[in-house]
Amino acid sequence: MAKPKTWSFFVPIIGKNPITITKNINFRLYLYSKSEKFRLFKQIMEILSQNLPLTHATLSSSLKEYARPNDKISYLMETEVIYGLTKGKYVSKNAIKENLYLNHQSANILYGPSYISRFSALSFHGLLTESTTRIESMSLNRSKTIQTYIGIFQYFSLPNKAVFSLGVESKIINESCSFLIAKPFKAICDIIWTTTHLQINTVADLVYFLEEDLRIDIDMLKDSNAYELELCIQFGKKKRELELFLQLIEKI
Repeated sequence: MAKPKTWSFFVPIIGKNPITITKNINFRLYLYSKSEKFRLFKQIMEILSQNLPLTHATLSSSLKEYARPNDKISYLMETEVIYGLTKGKYVSKNAIKENLYLNHQSANILYGPSYISRFSALSFHGLLTESTTRIESMSLNRSKTIQTYIGIFQYFSLPNKAVFSLGVESKIINESCSFLIAKPFKAICDIIWTTTHLQINTVADLVYFLEEDLRIDIDMLKDSNAYELELCIQFGKKKRELELFLQLIEKI
């Protein structure tokens, strides 16, 4: 039986500078024509050029017609075409440069089910005067902090399924960019739920906590969904604090 041919290709799609992804290792395809090999390379690079967080399943599916697809993923990491975030989660070099919301999208897939919340959500919605240095999320699972090449992701546990999805929206930036994030009122609920030793006994105490401690512009809470907040009060914890929060929103 004749020895299968080994083909090397020049791939100019990732980043501004063309790269050769066969510098130290060849991509071996058996029984395919040159045009078919080029089509497969184009398919892979089109996925990477979308600048989205990637999973091992996504990459493996794109490489399924190659021999040893895991070797190809390892090589893409060795040549810094992609970077590993956690086990089975990746981002491309170009995504880091071009996708302004890469960290928001990555937060949803690194650990879940989860949605962006607390100070990260308030900052995204423009209620904070200060920027945040990490992405904070709520998760049905236990609390966890993940440090990655692109940033730090902190997850707070909210195991109550009755309130978990309340006040959460899918924010669509464009046709290829979307992520789950808390509405402002839900982000504040999450802060109240996850902050210990709160001393809030009156609406004035709550106003001080929001404006002085959290530095929030409370006037931007006037469009909050009172019905969803009432459900958070009904099914969630710290009912007294949330009832004061509802009174505040109704006065704005």
